[in-house]
Amino acid sequence: MNIEKAKQIPLELVLQKMNYIPSKTIGFDVWYSSPLHEEKTPSFKINTKINRWYDHGLQKGGNIIDFIAIKFNYTIPEVLKFLENYSNQSIFSFQKQKNIASNFSEPESKVNIIKVTGIQHYALREYLENRKIYHYENESNLKEVHYEINGKKYFGIGFQNNSNGFEIRSKYAKICIGKKDITLIVKGDKNKKTIRIFEGFTDYISFKSLEKNSSDYLILNSVALISRCEFLSNYDEIEVYLDYDSAGDKYTEMLKSKYLNVIDMRSLFFGYKDLNEWLVNGNFNLKE
Repeated sequence: MNIEKAKQIPLELVLQKMNYIPSKTIGFDVWYSSPLHEEKTPSFKINTKINRWYDHGLQKGGNIIDFIAIKFNYTIPEVLKFLENYSNQSIFSFQKQKNIASNFSEPESKVNIIKVTGIQHYALREYLENRKIYHYENESNLKEVHYEINGKKYFGIGFQNNSNGFEIRSKYAKICIGKKDITLIVKGDKNKKTIRIFEGFTDYISFKSLEKNSSDYLILNSVALISRCEFLSNYDEIEVYLDYDSAGDKYTEMLKSKYLNVIDMRSLFFGYKDLNEWLVNGNFNLKE
């Protein structure tokens, strides 16, 4: 362990191992009750983008080495020795996961879900933040899923469908565990029945971060699953936000030919593949 390598270890993960729980997350800033002194109002902040901390109560901040030195009154050699425990595979497991999206075949693979939690791992939060998705804590379908394929352990963001399967996404994985199905989220006003249709959950959450009006939401998880959505006839208005590609064209036209009340909303993100790509490229207002 050397100083440069130590600085790459996420302080957020070190606090997680010490059983400190964040009180809130705002963008790249993660807030805690200070691990350096007693306090009632959380004033300790980590900026996960630059991996630095600041304690407003103490009016002090720095990098991970500074934190460990203050926390335990360690010398620099003692800090580096302490951080050796965080330099093994458990720290970098996210970066070292192999790309399993292309070679995963559920019928031929033994898949076990190890645990399902709220999204806690710094690498998964970073994945979402890189896609400009910050406000996801209240999405009950969005989970951190640890799973095993043929004895090898992985983890990723899991979006639960109506059959309790999970669409798994991470920097390295794009798979489904369990039965493939749609996700229907019913939240709308019963007097005005509107449903909004998205191909995947990143577009759905991107939309939710920009639009506060309530409606029902249908996340297809695969455009081919639109064939099992006969319940759409119950809605007064159907807004469609599928991808700007040939499949999106095909299934949008299919919906328009079947229902009279379909509105193609893709002009909102014209020039981009999907709503999330539009958001990542600096667009923050939905305008017709």
